[in-house]
Amino acid sequence: MIYKTKAREDAFLVLYQWDIKGGNIEEIIEEYIAMNKIKHEERRRYLRKLLRTYFNHAEAVDKQIADNLEGWDFDRLGYIERNILRLVFAELLYIKVKYPVLVLSDYLKITTKYAGKTPTKFINGVISKLNLSNTPSNPAENT
Repeated sequence: MIYKTKAREDAFLVLYQWDIKGGNIEEIIEEYIAMNKIKHEERRRYLRKLLRTYFNHAEAVDKQIADNLEGWDFDRLGYIERNILRLVFAELLYIKVKYPVLVLSDYLKITTKYAGKTPTKFINGVISKLNLSNTPSNPAENT
């Protein structure tokens, strides 16, 4: 579903903006949707779902990321890397996805687009340590 791929990139851009500037995330989301004239309802819905999922579980997601870093402190991550990891971990841990490989592929493409190949390898390495067999259950719909 192409709208999910686009929503993932949208969510990254919103979270990146929030991480740099701060502010009310709901206002940033709505401003982003309006400025980018996102008309597709499912894309808007999934964008909001991704961000709300992260913010509802932010402490646990950030801890999970930190636990999977080798030789890095969470606070030393660049804005792009930190926010890609936040979204991919939140989506894979708290939203039931039918095809995790497609989710990972989308986030790796976003990383390459905004940060280049070296950070993409780093992100892939961190994600590869994520143990999805012990993820919390969530009655959310399959995606």
